[in-house]
Amino acid sequence: MDNAYLLSRVNILQRELLQISEHHREYFTKENHSPDERAQHEEQIERVNKIREELLAVVEKTAA
Repeated sequence: MDNAYLLSRVNILQRELLQISEHHREYFTKENHSPDERAQHEEQIERVNKIREELLAVVEKTAA
C-alpha cells in the first residue's frame, strides 16, 4: 500500500470515529433508549472495534 492511500484511509476512519463519538454523546444524554437506538449503539461499538483492528493492521504493515 502506498502512503497516500494509507493517509486517506486513516483520515476516513478518523472522521467515522468522530461521527460515532458524537452519536455516543447523544446516546448517553438520554436515559431511556428504544430497541432501535440500543441496536444502533451496539453496532457502533462493533464498528469501533473493527476500526481499531484495521488501524492496528495498518500500523503493523507500515512497521514491517
